[in-house]
Amino acid sequence: MSHQELILDALQFLAGKTPAFAIEDWRAIASEALAGSAPAQYVVATAFEGLGNPSEARDWYERSAAQQYPPALSRLAAIQSGSAA
Repeated sequence: MSHQELILDALQFLAGKTPAFAIEDWRAIASEALAGSAPAQYVVATAFEGLGNPSEARDWYERSAAQQYPPALSRLAAIQSGSAA
C-alpha cells in the first residue's frame, strides 16, 4: 500500500463524520498533505488520531507544526504534555 493510499484510508474515516465531502476532496487533501500543505497535514493527523494510530498522527502533527500551523502546534503541545484527550 502506498503512502497516499494509507492516507486515503485514514481520510475515509473522516468521510463518515463529514459526509459533505466527496472522495475527490479526500484525494485532494491527501495530495496536498504529501506536497507539504500544513492544513492538509493537520487533517491527515486528525484522521490517524481518530483511527487510534498515535504514532502516525504524531508524525503528521509534527510535519504541520514544523510549518508553525497553530492548530497543529496546540495539538502537539497537548500530546507532549500528556493532556491529549
